[in-house]
Amino acid sequence: MEFSQIQSFVEAEGKGSFRKAAKSLFVSQSAVSNRIRLLEIELGAELFHRFRNGVTLTEAGRVFLPYATRALYALNEARQVVPMNREPGRNLITIASTRVLGTYTLPTILHRLKNLYPDIRAHINIVRSKEVLDLVLNKHVQIGLSRGLVHPDVDTRRLFDEDLVLITHPSHRFAIDGNVDINEVAKEPLILYSAESSYFLLIEEVCNQAGITPNIEIRVDSVDSIKSMVAMGLGISFVPVSSIQKEINQGTLVQIPLGPTSRVLISTCVLTHREEKSNKSVNAFISILQDLYSKWPVKS
Repeated sequence: MEFSQIQSFVEAEGKGSFRKAAKSLFVSQSAVSNRIRLLEIELGAELFHRFRNGVTLTEAGRVFLPYATRALYALNEARQVVPMNREPGRNLITIASTRVLGTYTLPTILHRLKNLYPDIRAHINIVRSKEVLDLVLNKHVQIGLSRGLVHPDVDTRRLFDEDLVLITHPSHRFAIDGNVDINEVAKEPLILYSAESSYFLLIEEVCNQAGITPNIEIRVDSVDSIKSMVAMGLGISFVPVSSIQKEINQGTLVQIPLGPTSRVLISTCVLTHREEKSNKSVNAFISILQDLYSKWPVKS
């Protein structure tokens, strides 16, 4: 089992297609396909359902994913830490982040960090929310960025709240009408997250309060994949408002207002271990967070 095979598997799962994974890894699509095929042969199981427009995990793939993610993290960390022993004094900050925050929030923070502290290096691991907490709890990373997760050994500070908003294709009847009642959502095919996702749990709570049962036709763990499917008219969905600004400006997606009683808010938090000693890099990162997000209460 090779690093490139695990890397290609994790990237393909995140991007939802071999083609996008290949583009991200700067290799050919055939290289990604071959790596994953060899991985499947070694494991004795198919890891992906392959479709014309992308891929989704099989049950075996879902079982393998957390192991692959941890292995990839450990190898990437070794690549960062080993040179540090040869070159003491290099400043490194280790961060675990969810995919959505890593794509739409973390770049702004890192841009400010590099402008103010150009000598600081960052090692970022993109994982699921639960894994962010685990990595902080086990002191594998110094800082976690995730949705609100609480543990007695971890300091969880809320940075900001944002809306999960309803999105549709521009020609959808909701987009033409301009607004919609939450009860109408139950009549439409929904593209939603896996059942263990914090996004799904919030949406499920709103539906339960409204007394409706969502018509879930597609489940997918990638916000980017959800946006692409909605843009193709395969269904409607709820996504973080920070993730759709580009598509709204381009006119490929439409945000549909819901009534105030159907508002879905989700918190973005920073996690640090209570016993972890802060260094210059961590203190600089925290300082930037305090500057960017003035209200920073502790979630207990």
